[in-house]
Amino acid sequence: MEYLPGIFALLVAAAGWFYMFYSRAAHRLATVEDQRINRRRILLRRIGGLSMVALGACFYAGYYATDREHPTRAFAMLWFVVLVLMMLILLLGLIDLRLTRKLREAQKRREGR
Repeated sequence: MEYLPGIFALLVAAAGWFYMFYSRAAHRLATVEDQRINRRRILLRRIGGLSMVALGACFYAGYYATDREHPTRAFAMLWFVVLVLMMLILLLGLIDLRLTRKLREAQKRREGR
């Protein structure tokens, strides 16, 4: 079971890589969304993907490159960075969700007229 954290870290980083470079869902919204808002959504998703790649790397380093039996200040800082990255990814997801909700409300208003 010693290899599971490494597999998890690799999967998180791979998901972030895909999200950053290959996910085109936000680009497809350009036809129905304001261009300025769409560019912001794409940028936020790329930042989220980069954060996921960094999270995978930090999680890997936190599990394999630190001594869990004798934690040091570096150990604490690394796991604090993992926590901050997780909160950042959550925050970016919530912002994207808010933008999507606003887009749906705008479409409903247009359809209702």
